[in-house]
Amino acid sequence: MSFTYYNVRTNVDPSQEFWIHNADSVEDEVALCAYETTLEVVQAALPRQGAIVDAGCGLARWVIYLRRAGFPVIGLDLSPQPLACARRAVGALPLLASNTVHLPFRDGALAAVLSFGVIEHFEAGPQVALRELWRVLRPGGVAIVAVPYNNYFRRLLINHLRRLRDWQKRRARLPLQFAEYRFSAGELRRFLQETGFEVAAMHPDDFRLPLGKGLFADSGVFFGYRTGLYDVKPGHRHWQMNGRGRLVKTVLDRLSPWWTAGGVLAVAYARK
Repeated sequence: MSFTYYNVRTNVDPSQEFWIHNADSVEDEVALCAYETTLEVVQAALPRQGAIVDAGCGLARWVIYLRRAGFPVIGLDLSPQPLACARRAVGALPLLASNTVHLPFRDGALAAVLSFGVIEHFEAGPQVALRELWRVLRPGGVAIVAVPYNNYFRRLLINHLRRLRDWQKRRARLPLQFAEYRFSAGELRRFLQETGFEVAAMHPDDFRLPLGKGLFADSGVFFGYRTGLYDVKPGHRHWQMNGRGRLVKTVLDRLSPWWTAGGVLAVAYARK
C-alpha cells in the first residue's frame, strides 16, 4: 500500500525548489554512491557494452560515479539547473535536458536505463514513465528502478504522524500539493510487470553507516530535531547519523534491512 506525501505549495516550481534546497557539492553527491547499499547490485546488473541512460539524473551523481567505473552512462533530466551544476563541477559530460516520459531515443535503442527517485513524482501513477523506459530498451534490456519505500516503520508510525501534520496544515489553511508516493515492494513489482518487465530481484535501498536514508528522512517527524537521530549544527554532513541514529540503525538492520530502508530498488528486464 502506497503513502502519499504532500508539502506546502509555494510560488516556486516544485522541481526548482528541490534544487534550491538540495544543491550540495556535486562531488559530495557523487561520494554518496559509495555508501549506497545497492551499489554492488547496480554495478553487477549493468552491461559494459551498449548505451545506458540515467533518466532523471539530477546532479548526475550516478552518471559521474559509474562513468569513472567504466560504464558508458548518459544523463538526462527535466531540469537544466542540476545538469549545469554537474558540468561546472566536473567538466564535459553527456547530459541532456529532456522529459523522462518522452525520451529522445528510438524504440529499442538502449541496453539499460536507471531511474532513481523519479517515477514516484507522477501523481497519476508511474505507469506512463515505466512504459517509456520499456519502449527505449532493447529486448532483454535492464531497468534498474528505485523509489521511496513505504517501510514497516513508516506504516506503523511515521505515516500516521504525517497525516496528523497534514491535517494541522490544512486547518491552518496552508495550501498543500502532491510531492511523491512511497510505494511498497509489491506495488513496484506489480507496476513493472504490468508495463512489460520481468522482475529479477528486489532490494532494500539505503545508505551504509555512518549515513542513513530512511531513518534520516523520518527522524524529525518522530524524534524531533533536537533529540533525533542526526544533529542540526554547522558543518554537519547531510544524511549523517549521530550516535543515537547509528545505534538504532544497527539494531534494526540486524532484524531486517527492510524495516527502515528509505527506498526499494528493482532489477527488471524488458520482455519483448
